[in-house]
Amino acid sequence: MNAPGAQRPPAAPAFAPYGAGGGIVVTAGVAALDPTTLRPLHPGFEEQAAWVLDRLDAVLDASGAGRRGLLRVECFLAERRWFGAWNACFARHFGAEAPARTTLVCELPVAGLLIEVQATAALAAAPAPDVPPTRRRDRSS
Repeated sequence: MNAPGAQRPPAAPAFAPYGAGGGIVVTAGVAALDPTTLRPLHPGFEEQAAWVLDRLDAVLDASGAGRRGLLRVECFLAERRWFGAWNACFARHFGAEAPARTTLVCELPVAGLLIEVQATAALAAAPAPDVPPTRRRDRSS
């Protein structure tokens, strides 16, 4: 129970972790927040970034796209000083198979939240029988 006059944390919004249509999956924002309290799960940037990337993998797997279908990751950093650490976390997580990425620096909606990501992915389509399966970045041909 809250003390008289104490502010309650805002209620967690109800939204789907992803939406899909036309062979494309778009994720909701993925942030290391406790859904009940809307407080960060971890105080440090690297911990939040690792949690966010692991959760992004789980959402993509649940959507059916998986990491193989990942086309683009959009990242929102609370401060520019986290950019180098974000590059290192991203490289560790994706390695040579990194998708396209955009990183923005902006004020995030919850105090202590340092990073949030969202992504766009393609649902897998069966390759043509005479084409060996590969990870193609150019989806236009």
